[in-house]
Amino acid sequence: MWGQTKRIGFRLLQMGDLDYLFELNSDPDVRKFFPDGVQNRQQTEERMKDFISFYESNQLPCFLMFEVETDEFVGRCGFGPIETGEIEVGYLLHKKFWGKGYASEALMFLLEWARENIKTEYIIAYTPEEHIASARVMQKCAMKLYKNDIAKGVNCCFYRIRNIA
Repeated sequence: MWGQTKRIGFRLLQMGDLDYLFELNSDPDVRKFFPDGVQNRQQTEERMKDFISFYESNQLPCFLMFEVETDEFVGRCGFGPIETGEIEVGYLLHKKFWGKGYASEALMFLLEWARENIKTEYIIAYTPEEHIASARVMQKCAMKLYKNDIAKGVNCCFYRIRNIA
């Protein structure tokens, strides 16, 4: 384990984890706000390779999340570089864990991890304008709305938080 909160254990994504990611990426409800919708196994594997390369080349990890009490798979979360050169934080959870504070708990863990391990002025996150629940998670974690813009062809709200003191 790379870290743990009260309810979530985090471990680094590995090549053998395709089944976990595919479980998330094949669910239309989980992927509702993604412009490309659900993903097949091959698309999921390509994305998994991207996540692993972000860590290998930039030390930006993608974590799998497991419930501490039951060891049940919760979802994935982590960091990646975006076109602007900024570092994005993101999270994707199984429906079973929605509305119970798991996303906020995971994001708080990630933001604390970033302060100690990623050298960048800001950590950013964005969500489609209509994805109110995700925006609330960012706000709960003290991220501030700083612009509305288009990302991947979708109108999005962009949030950020200072990563340095």
